[in-house]
Amino acid sequence: MKKILMLGGSIYQTYAIKAAREMGYHVITCDYLPDNPGHQYAHEYHNVSTTDKEAVLELARKLEVDGIVAYASDPAAPTAAYVCEKLGLPTSPYKSVEILSKKHLFRQYLTEHGFNVPKARSYRTFEEAEADIGSFRLPVMVKPVDSSGSKGINKMTDWSQLKVFAEDALSYSRDKIFLIEEFIVKNGQI
Repeated sequence: MKKILMLGGSIYQTYAIKAAREMGYHVITCDYLPDNPGHQYAHEYHNVSTTDKEAVLELARKLEVDGIVAYASDPAAPTAAYVCEKLGLPTSPYKSVEILSKKHLFRQYLTEHGFNVPKARSYRTFEEAEADIGSFRLPVMVKPVDSSGSKGINKMTDWSQLKVFAEDALSYSRDKIFLIEEFIVKNGQI
């Protein structure tokens, strides 16, 4: 029986876990939340963070998995691509997945390739952003570069909000980088 490693066991991932079992795979789940509901549908569970690339690589090698899936998990997608590349398993290129999963890299890619993209800059500290506030006109969006589910995202309408919003964004960023991006009013469909 082929083994598949599912990165995560949240309620949103239970559909893929159940489907993999129905397809005849030996399903292994991993994340750092043992009480996630999807784990009950897997054949086995391992307490390994889905964003820890090296730990997932070690687990996948030890278990000799045939495939890795990061279903409904933006933060786990780079890990899946990284581990699959290292093990020679089918995947999208890690570099591409990394660009698509980190807002500052994706904005940079779009700009470099001539796409229409909101003006955006990334920062590691409030002080860096504060020194650069003349580059933007309010309102702007402040967001972590690598979170999902709209965590740490704020619309800033006054520069006095910068410190609080930068700290909020940084608290949700694994890479400890946040983005300031011009606010775009949607006119019709994007």
